[in-house]
Amino acid sequence: MLALLLDIDGTLMDTLDAIVEAMNLALEEVPVRPPLRADELRPLIGMPVQRQMKLLRGMEGPLVETITERYYAHFHGIVDRGVRLYPGVAGTLASLADRAIGTMTTRRRDEAVHMLRVGGVDRYFRAIIGGDEVSRPKPNPDLPLYGAKALRAPPAGTVVVGDSPVDIEAGRAAGMWTVAATYGYGELRAIRDAGPHAEIPRFSDLPGALAGLEARTSGP
Repeated sequence: MLALLLDIDGTLMDTLDAIVEAMNLALEEVPVRPPLRADELRPLIGMPVQRQMKLLRGMEGPLVETITERYYAHFHGIVDRGVRLYPGVAGTLASLADRAIGTMTTRRRDEAVHMLRVGGVDRYFRAIIGGDEVSRPKPNPDLPLYGAKALRAPPAGTVVVGDSPVDIEAGRAAGMWTVAATYGYGELRAIRDAGPHAEIPRFSDLPGALAGLEARTSGP
């Protein structure tokens, strides 16, 4: 039975509005102008804040570290107001509860735990892994490999599920199966260019995609 590593933002939860709000609250404090737009941030979700700021505003260094800290503080408070799971997430996770399930998120581990707890789905996760636990972010293989190790699952017996090209690229680099969540934030063409082994237009389609992967006898 394949183990699962799930992205959070854009895969389990629709957090785009919260991300944009938290980022712009952080930028107001610096201050940095103009504010970020949702269409700018959307295709970069899944990357660390530092990488986003470099790509969107050409910024790096201590100021970006300050922005990152303030972003996380604001985001935490916004999550406390509630999070929105995508349709079918809670029920589907319950149906997959006999599998080893972990996270594969760029988010810091403490915030990943917080988000899943507020969303009421933390009990389905055997391991909650954050991007701050590895030295290199997605699309490098460090995060999925670390996650699979936490689940005591071999890479070839693990599936990465995510909505961003970097999720698919990281999973492939780690020698894992990959499933693209096409309803999320990644641009469809870019996701497909990354070469996922399967696609799901709804999270509730995940069990069927897993059955299809398990029916394939060759490795990724």
